[in-house]
Amino acid sequence: MKKILYIFCCIAVLILFFTHPAAVALGCSAGLNLWYTAVLPSLLPFLIVSSLLVGTGLFRYLNRFYAPPLSRLLGISQEGCYAVLMGFLCGFPMGAKVTADLVREEHISIDEGNYLLSFCNNVSPAFFLNYICLAKLGCRSVPWPLVGVFYAVPLLYGFFTRPLRHFQRETGQTAKQASLHRIDFPMLDACIMDSFATVTRLGGYIILFSILTRLSTLLPLGTSASVFLGALLEISGGIDGIVLSATDISSVLRTSLVCACAAFGGFSICAQTRSVIADTPLRLRSYLAGRIVITLLTLLSVLLLPTAAPALRDCW
Repeated sequence: MKKILYIFCCIAVLILFFTHPAAVALGCSAGLNLWYTAVLPSLLPFLIVSSLLVGTGLFRYLNRFYAPPLSRLLGISQEGCYAVLMGFLCGFPMGAKVTADLVREEHISIDEGNYLLSFCNNVSPAFFLNYICLAKLGCRSVPWPLVGVFYAVPLLYGFFTRPLRHFQRETGQTAKQASLHRIDFPMLDACIMDSFATVTRLGGYIILFSILTRLSTLLPLGTSASVFLGALLEISGGIDGIVLSATDISSVLRTSLVCACAAFGGFSICAQTRSVIADTPLRLRSYLAGRIVITLLTLLSVLLLPTAAPALRDCW
């Protein structure tokens, strides 16, 4: 039954591709523009530098500033703290990419990698502040309480689910990789080529899901179903759909829906995450399970935020 459904969906998409070339062209143009103007310049430098830091082991010097308290808080190795830092600061799918690199280089165990994958792959603060809060939600100033709640949810999820994970904070692989490696041209070439390959694959997924989001508007669905489908497919298109269609609901509910969409990231981010962990033993279901729970908790937390603190209602 699943195979028949899969074949039917593929045929339906191919038919839409051939019968609506204008929509395909618009989706491709939008995805390419998003990749070229936003993803490529913001993500590629971090990919190259992070690959060098992990490959040489220099990231441990960076860990000295923040890893000790974070390691005690989450019960993870100090090497794993680097994945948390990059996942919360650099945006999708940097947390997954760094976690995969740490597992591949045997800096952390597979079990710890699956745990980190469940909560440390998030929207970057720059995207959340500039695109979501100021541009789409129309905030008059940066709503810091909302920002705090949005990023506290995945961190608290990681904290409370840690007792359910059974792995040691320090591993044998850590000691094995303790020595530093000198940067040379072969390593630099490998890091650059790997980063370009990664960001190019991400661009392909962004374009594909941008096209699918555009084609989804052609389906005979109601407004709510169409917006929900768009939010499931791709984050920026989903947020645009929520903001444009949810004009008759309260600002708090609209903000909650937008934050939930941003927390999930869409199937486009799931595909990108699967791409960067493909050659490791990490499990995509660890990521998906964490995303679903974090999305629901984000929706509930933002809904209750003005009730818990009425003075914050004017933040958006």
